[in-house]
Amino acid sequence: MIVEDQRNISCGGDPFNYLKSVMKGLSISLDPGQDAEILVMKDKFPYSRDIFESLARGTKLLLTDLRESSDEFNIYVRKPIS
Repeated sequence: MIVEDQRNISCGGDPFNYLKSVMKGLSISLDPGQDAEILVMKDKFPYSRDIFESLARGTKLLLTDLRESSDEFNIYVRKPIS
């Protein structure tokens, strides 16, 4: 499993597009069936599960789980086996 720790990033642009590019990079680097975990802070990425699922689908990944703590999200994605 690849872990992308994006908790302490400082993106000057749009956080939505930043997260989309992180997922796009994972889509390229993951092998089919491989999982990844993306760690983000809720205050920087204040999105609902629907948004995370949409981002994953748009980058050809599957959202397998979303865990939420008081101040962060753990987003679990998988590259599907074709």
